[in-house]
Formats: sequence, C-alpha cells, structure tokens
Amino acid sequence: MPGPIRDPLARRLFAEAQEGIALFDDDGQLVGWNAAARAITGWDQSGAGSHDILSLPSGMCQIRDGKWVDLRRSTVEVESGTLRIVLFADATAQYALTEARHQLTEGGLMDRVTQLAGPEMLNDHLARSIVLARRDERGVGVIALGVDIPRVAEYVPTDELMRQLGKRVLAATRGSDLAARTTERDLAVVLTAMAQPGDAAVVSVRMLLSLSQPYVLAGRERSVTVSVGVASFPLDGDNAEAVLAAASQAMARARADGGGHRIAAA
Repeated sequence: MPGPIRDPLARRLFAEAQEGIALFDDDGQLVGWNAAARAITGWDQSGAGSHDILSLPSGMCQIRDGKWVDLRRSTVEVESGTLRIVLFADATAQYALTEARHQLTEGGLMDRVTQLAGPEMLNDHLARSIVLARRDERGVGVIALGVDIPRVAEYVPTDELMRQLGKRVLAATRGSDLAARTTERDLAVVLTAMAQPGDAAVVSVRMLLSLSQPYVLAGRERSVTVSVGVASFPLDGDNAEAVLAAASQAMARARADGGGHRIAAA
C-alpha cells in the first residue's frame, strides 16, 4: 500500500476496487499498484514499474499481447505533492467482440448502419432454429418489418432512421432471437424456441407499438409508417424459405394497406 494514502477509507477503496489503479508520484515513480491491477495485467508492482504505463493513451489500448484495457487518468493532491492516477478496466472481451463485429461487417454478414445481422446470417439462423424446433416440438416465429416515410415529409436521413429502428428492435427481442436488416428499409426478426407458434403474433404487436413511436431525426421529431408481417413454423411453412416468404408477404399486404399488422395465416 503506498505511503501517500493515509486515510483508512481511501486505503480500503484502493485495495478493494474492481478497476486497476496505478499511482505515480511527482517524479513519475510507481508508488501504488492495487490487487485489481495485478489481476488484470498479470504484473506485480515491480514488474509494472518496468513498463511505461504513464505513456499509455487514454481509452482502449493494448498493454501486452492479447490484453486490452480501457484507461483513464486523474490527479489528486496529497501531503507529499501530486499523485498521478491511472485507472483501467479489463477490456479484452469487449475488444474481441468489436473485432468480431468488424470482421462480420467487412465480410458482409452484418449491416454497417444498424449493426444487425445481414440476410445470410438471418437465413442460417432461421434454418437452424427450425431444425431444433422440429426436434423439440416447439415453434419458431418470423416477424418482417418495413418502415416508410410519408411523402409529404421533409428529407429524413435514412441511415439514422434505420439505426434507431434497429436499436428499438433489439430492445424488444430476447438474447436468443436474431434481428437482421434485409433491405434498405426492411428488417426481420427470428423468434426461437416459442412455446406456441402463435406467440409470435403477441410479440409482433408489442414491437409494432414501440416502433411506431416518433423518431428524432436531424433534430426534429418525425413520424413513420411501420408495417409488420408475422409467420411461424410449423403453421405457415415447414422450412426456413417458406416461413420467411410468408412473413414477407404478410408485411407486403400490411404495407399496401398503409401500414399496420398482418398475420400470414389470417
């Protein structure tokens, strides 16, 4: 424990913090290195002293091969002078996820704007979900979503609209489901392992209510028209292509009628 920390509460916070904390004196010497810092980096204080931690940039940075941290800086005045503080959290998993998303995007498997899956991932996920549902005697739902901007409206930035739409769709789905962008203004959601095939209709109504709320675009509140089509396995098809086509056709009917909700079997 570094000598400059004399307050008992501060000493306890330093020792028990979940973030790594490195303390440097006025001369740039490492005088404090807490337990979290050791756990994150794998270095003890003497080992950490041989690395130029003070020169690391703020934000996401790599401290050694395969180890990434999210780093911040601060200073505090103590009796002996000024302590420079470097705080960091383990960001290795976050970096790996970011890289994976980047590779999927570059490969065309994820949409750049919404960060949702692309059509290829959608089709693959739906096919695998139906295989498992057939084995477990459960249902799989598909919700096709289309958004349209009224022609009387001023210019609306499509990318920003789709980005916000994608966020709302993700907020309304479970972690086991998959949301994808299928065309410029269309999305689709695969609902896996449903207890009853008809449950997809219930989810789609809740989603329609959320997606129909106004969006803030280019600094103004805008309304859009949302069309939703619903289909499910095994009610509306016995394979991925048939169920997806049924949902898309139901959405097209809703769009032709000016928006709203349509169920394939209805």
